[in-house]
Amino acid sequence: MFKVYKNYYRFIFRYKKQFFLFLFALIGLSITESIQPYFLKLFTDNISSQNFEILFKTLILFVFIRLLSLLFDNLTYWLGDKFLSLAVRDARLTVFKKIQDLDFAFHLSKSTGSLISAIKRGDNAFWSFHHSINIRLTRIAIKFFVVLFFFFNINWQISIFLILSFIGNIFLARLLIRHNIKTRREFNKEEDRLSHAIVDNLINFETVKLFAKETWELKRLKNLYITWMKKFWNFANSFRVIGVTVGILGNLMLFLTLLVALKQLTNSIISPGEYLMIFGFITVFYENFFELVYQFRNIAKDQTDLKKYFSVLDKDTLVKDPVNPVKKISATGEIEFKNLSFTYPETTKKAVKNINLKIRQGQSIAFVGRSGVGKTTLIKLLMRFYDPDKGEILLDNINIKKFSKNQLRSFIGVVPQEPIMFNNSIAYNIAYGRDKTTQKEVVSAAKMANLHNFISTLPKKYKTRVGERGVKLSGGQKQRLAIARMILSNPDIVIFDEATSQLDSVLEKQIQDAFWKATKNKTTLIIAHRLSTVIKAEKIVVMKHGKIKEIGSHYQLLKNPDSLYSRFWQLQSRKD
Repeated sequence: MFKVYKNYYRFIFRYKKQFFLFLFALIGLSITESIQPYFLKLFTDNISSQNFEILFKTLILFVFIRLLSLLFDNLTYWLGDKFLSLAVRDARLTVFKKIQDLDFAFHLSKSTGSLISAIKRGDNAFWSFHHSINIRLTRIAIKFFVVLFFFFNINWQISIFLILSFIGNIFLARLLIRHNIKTRREFNKEEDRLSHAIVDNLINFETVKLFAKETWELKRLKNLYITWMKKFWNFANSFRVIGVTVGILGNLMLFLTLLVALKQLTNSIISPGEYLMIFGFITVFYENFFELVYQFRNIAKDQTDLKKYFSVLDKDTLVKDPVNPVKKISATGEIEFKNLSFTYPETTKKAVKNINLKIRQGQSIAFVGRSGVGKTTLIKLLMRFYDPDKGEILLDNINIKKFSKNQLRSFIGVVPQEPIMFNNSIAYNIAYGRDKTTQKEVVSAAKMANLHNFISTLPKKYKTRVGERGVKLSGGQKQRLAIARMILSNPDIVIFDEATSQLDSVLEKQIQDAFWKATKNKTTLIIAHRLSTVIKAEKIVVMKHGKIKEIGSHYQLLKNPDSLYSRFWQLQSRKD
């Protein structure tokens, strides 16, 4: 748990000045609050004298202390909110940045629903942790020492009794809270499973509709709730046990403390004013003690949530940026794969084996072959989603590991096989590839991708929202939007990953014309199953079982009727 506190206060102490001003106000608040029962003694001891002047001065001082307490109270929360809002912002941004920086493999295996749930709980726990530890726990600790100070000045026996009862209660509360933490963790796991199921359903609603699985999904959720309810009641009942046990023991200790003081009053060891002061102090103290136990419980809960929240920061980024990256404004686009081999972390079979390939500046090259032969893997390695097990990739004769990942990927424009859109406008999604764009440039890119005519038919034109993941657009429309986005980004290297797979023949021809126009003089890498896409490529690389089987132009490869490429061509020609 030390790491939780370390991470938490790392963000808090970025604003040390505000934090220590807050502590000063909090100490002032705690002292002015806790000394108020002392005035019971002053009034009681002086009331019999009926000296108005002394009583009046005591009353004025009492009101002054209360007003001072009110001032410190407002100042404490104002200063606390001031630095905490900044610390919460910093924590959110740090966690978000870490998630953005984590490897491609992490994002493939993560559960979005569980991650969102953990982040939401952690975000709330950051605020709650501050109020539990920095405010309530500190206030109670200061009040405890104030009470001890006055009690030791009256009678040391009562002070010792108070300390022993306090320690006994804390020990018991610790045992109960430990059980509460355990049930909280178990409940969180079920909450994450439930959140994952709901988010997964919402993301894949189209599949649910296509297979008429609404009733089945509801039944699945109900079954998850069976375990969830069990863990919930285990967690909820642990609170009841803490409340009842600590409440009974606390009230028993309160009774015994007052009984000891009452005996000393009857033996004239303490005065009536001192007894009333003890009564006031001890009553307020035990109220604070009960609050302390509940704060320990809240702290334990928040610790669990913050541990999960900050655990993202402990995840290792396997594909790391260099300490001193090479800086280039642009790339010429000369690429070389040298003795390249790679195996995905979750498998044992090599995805690519001993790949050696040179791509000249401005050359267009296509990768073809059956699914799973390593075509897309080469692209992922080029973009440093993964690092190779063996060999290297050179860009302009520089190992790509010497570039920062952001700079490397800024040289490359990708049109993926399955474009995913933000739930925003068409214009926003097209312009996403470049920081500063004009409406004119967005429209120009859309025209090149043969998308403008379709957009013009929409009531809101370029302001039309595309829905989550672009669900309001057809497959072909999404691909054309992705092409427009790539065109607008104006990269040095262009990658087309099955970019026309969902288009009809007429539209494919139009897109191809726009594509070849947009990629003129740019190094272009095409991954394709439809060989009609790659006829114009200067070089075609045919892959099989993670290796390069054949290399040549379309016509060179067709000259050999026994070549693998010729067989692919014949099969597709028959289908057409």
